[in-house]
Amino acid sequence: MKIVYLTAGLIFFIIGLIGVVLPILPTTPFMLLTSYCLLKSSDKLNDRFIKTKFYREHVKPFKENKGMTIKSKLVIIIPVSLMLLIMAVLIDNTVMRIVIAVLLTVKIVVFSRIKTIKTEVLNDDE
Repeated sequence: MKIVYLTAGLIFFIIGLIGVVLPILPTTPFMLLTSYCLLKSSDKLNDRFIKTKFYREHVKPFKENKGMTIKSKLVIIIPVSLMLLIMAVLIDNTVMRIVIAVLLTVKIVVFSRIKTIKTEVLNDDE
């Protein structure tokens, strides 16, 4: 069963990395799934993942405090919004523009519903 978790963890990790540059994929949920799968498959791999900067800055606060700092939210929302807006301008297809507008709206609504935590909360845990 560990090999299944390891395979799933690596797949989720790759999808999460793609989500860093591709605005359609959310990164944090895939990294949370990566953490879960690696925890189930290998303590050594999970420890390595937990030591990464990405985990400490984005996944750990979300996982432990069920929320994100305003900085983390903006670091994710602003570049994604800019890329989606650029795509909407460059694409000459009304249906695709509608899809992009819906995607952008959903992304903003989802991030606005995630609890915003203060930076001090993060510093207490480290």
